[in-house]
Amino acid sequence: MKDNKHIIQLDGLRFYAVLMVMIAHWLQWQWTNPVLTKIPFVHGVTLFFVLSGFLITRILLENRDKYNKNHIKKTHLIKNFYIRRFFRIFPIYYLLIFGLLIFNYKNTQELFPWLVTYSSNIYQSINNVYIGDFNHFWSLAVEEQFYLFWPFVIVFIKPKKTFITIILTIILALIVRTYLYLYVGKWMATSYFTLSCMHALGLGALLAFIKMYKPKIANTLSKPVLLYFIMVLYIASLFLQNRFNLSWYKEIFDDFFFAILATFIILRASKNGFKGFLKLVLENKFVVYSGKISYGLYVFHLFIPTLFYYIAPRIGLSITNKYTIFIAFYFLTFLVSHLSWKLIESPINKLKNRVPYIKSVHNNK
Repeated sequence: MKDNKHIIQLDGLRFYAVLMVMIAHWLQWQWTNPVLTKIPFVHGVTLFFVLSGFLITRILLENRDKYNKNHIKKTHLIKNFYIRRFFRIFPIYYLLIFGLLIFNYKNTQELFPWLVTYSSNIYQSINNVYIGDFNHFWSLAVEEQFYLFWPFVIVFIKPKKTFITIILTIILALIVRTYLYLYVGKWMATSYFTLSCMHALGLGALLAFIKMYKPKIANTLSKPVLLYFIMVLYIASLFLQNRFNLSWYKEIFDDFFFAILATFIILRASKNGFKGFLKLVLENKFVVYSGKISYGLYVFHLFIPTLFYYIAPRIGLSITNKYTIFIAFYFLTFLVSHLSWKLIESPINKLKNRVPYIKSVHNNK
């Protein structure tokens, strides 16, 4: 079994995932070109989900095997997992939520019960409404709900049944998406409900399983020609769904197809398999660091336009070009996220060293 080492190429993918979301939220709605308006930049969230499914499941599988080998109570693994997630996810999220509540920011008070419980995706699934600057928090809610139940699925299931459980999870997600599309008719429920997103999280989990237990299959699937083939197929599917207005395909299967493509991209990146130009775009220092602080970039980005338009006139700054504004938004988000990482996230994140998975195993032999 390979060590659970940090893969900087995945930081690169995180940067491009959050950049896709920023383009969708800040820029795409201003375009009039029919081709550009049809590019699914919102699938940056799907890439995040596949990454999360891969990384979280890899952590759980590796440590489940160690705990089983050493005959340790797996409740320790669950406990340590939650503590480590707490240090990584909660601080800036709750600081932001409570800070906005104190300043009575827009609709914070109205949404507070949903935001504080990481359930805004459920609110939107029920009401099928946008919630302003908090709209992107639906995906954070999905991730948090995934963290709540997935460790129990992976850690306590019999190892021989792990593969089929992951496959059934992906199938269940597609069934749920189909049912919600056909019988509920609320597109946010089809897209934002947690089980509706388990195809992407599940594909990431499947990749983690294959890489750990079926390395020969992983090596075969990581060949570049297969990645390019799937990429061409996905682009063709986009053309067909837009050409023939296949709304059913778009709502049910498009995200699934993109998640498959994302899975193969992550497989290549996790093998350090990029060279030349792709190596440059995934491993340069700016991209890697932006990926490192991508959680902050994602959390803060929809609040940045309000901050920008508050600051700009007070310093005599006037920008009208949409692309220049986009760049200004990004670098202001980058600055806020950099400060958040240095002053809050990184110091708190280091507390995870006090609850290492391996040490907990050794201490309980």
